[in-house]
Amino acid sequence: MTRIPLRFLAVLTAALLLASACGGDDPDAGDGGSEDGGDGAAAFDQPATGVDAYPLFVNSEIVVGENRILVGILNSDDAPIGSPDLEVTADLFDLAESATEPVSTMTMDFEWSIEDVTGVYIGHASFQHAGKWGAEVSIQGEGIDEAVKTSFTVAEEGSTPALGADVPASDTLTIDDKPLKDLSTDPHPDRNFYTSSIAQSIEAGHPFVVVFATPKFCTSAVCGPTLDIVKDASKRVSGIDFIHVEVYELPADPSNLVPVASASEWGLPSEPWVFVVDGDGKLTAKYEGVVGASELQEELAKF
Repeated sequence: MTRIPLRFLAVLTAALLLASACGGDDPDAGDGGSEDGGDGAAAFDQPATGVDAYPLFVNSEIVVGENRILVGILNSDDAPIGSPDLEVTADLFDLAESATEPVSTMTMDFEWSIEDVTGVYIGHASFQHAGKWGAEVSIQGEGIDEAVKTSFTVAEEGSTPALGADVPASDTLTIDDKPLKDLSTDPHPDRNFYTSSIAQSIEAGHPFVVVFATPKFCTSAVCGPTLDIVKDASKRVSGIDFIHVEVYELPADPSNLVPVASASEWGLPSEPWVFVVDGDGKLTAKYEGVVGASELQEELAKF
């Protein structure tokens, strides 16, 4: 895993802005247009100028099949303005076929990434093939009424485990290996999150939730809040193992952070990530960056 943040979440925490970033295509940086789908496809590559607000796709991977999409909203000064009072939807276009007829419309729900500070809009979409796709994002509310076009790339597959696939049986550390203080940078760690390794939960046939997060060194500043949401969810269910994995070797040198083996085995392009795995060791859900308490609880209720 390379140390690359979620781009929009880094924007939201300006003190942590980095020069490099990962995720969907930047709406302010087109690639010269596309001949696919007719002349209208070029409109999806134009800079978002002269608008009160514009969208930014946050995902570090969007792949063929089902996806959980994260979109941030910024104003004309490039400052985040996401809030529950904005209504955000997106018409999705297969630019290889048509730049005028959307293939689907994605409704989006707002979720705080840091309570009462910053947040993103979450939707779900399915893509039939890899390539360049477009979105016309409608942003309404708080005096804003915009419809802004942007483009993004759909990959054949991502670096993280695919939904329905067997997950890596990583031999993550537990309190049998090290003291709790050497396993986590969480200021208030839950001991139960360090009693089973990923490999042990798979071997035991237990469904489990694993959260890869580093509260102390997180570039997006949402590792702590995300871990707290998972910790709270663990108190509401039974029969499910919960595992926290620090993404960097501890003790850590902030100037030279070294990813743990499991971060590479799971193909993490950013942090934090939350994965839900069934008793057969197959992935049932994954959440990049922000995870809402309600969406996680809905998934866990299936077990």
